Amino acid sequence: MLIDIAILPPQNTRKEIGRKVNKEIGDFPNYFVVDNIKLIPHLSLWHMKISKQEVNNIAERLKQIIKKQKQIEISSSGFHASEKFKGCLEFKVKKDKDLIELQQKVFKNIYSYKSGIMPSFAASLGFINSEEKQQQIEKYGRSLGFSPHFTIGWLKDEKDIAEVAKKMREMKFGFFAKEIYICEIDKWWQVKKIIKKIKFN
Repeated sequence: MLIDIAILPPQNTRKEIGRKVNKEIGDFPNYFVVDNIKLIPHLSLWHMKISKQEVNNIAERLKQIIKKQKQIEISSSGFHASEKFKGCLEFKVKKDKDLIELQQKVFKNIYSYKSGIMPSFAASLGFINSEEKQQQIEKYGRSLGFSPHFTIGWLKDEKDIAEVAKKMREMKFGFFAKEIYICEIDKWWQVKKIIKKIKFN
């Protein structure tokens, strides 16, 4: 089973993002579109391959580590095409000390529940990991590094990127995160189902 520990925008913000994304990139050839129908807008904290039986144990562990967690302000800081993965479109998120600390707590406390390595969608597109990244994948189930963002789609044709980026650039959003979620994800590491919501105390 593939999961993501993630922060999700409030329902109204998810709908707003989904409508805009569907309108601007839905008709272009793509691998996926985060439309809030099939795939849910999210900010990933840690992806894992796990045994389904571990979901409740992971949920209990997460409850313990966020017992005194304060709400975190999440603000988009611009829309752009990924330099690393050609065709991938995303909203960057303003770096926040509390967000980075939360991500580290989540990672350090739950990566040991992994049952294997996350599937590499990038390999099918010709992306090759460095030796250092490969060692991290073998140890932790995926590579390290945290660059907070919301992926909203992946186009098949590079010629379409500039047009979509121009239409999406004006969009901004922000909210206060008051919970984290355990979500089921697909082979592209995109959220397709919410499994559990865990509120900050």
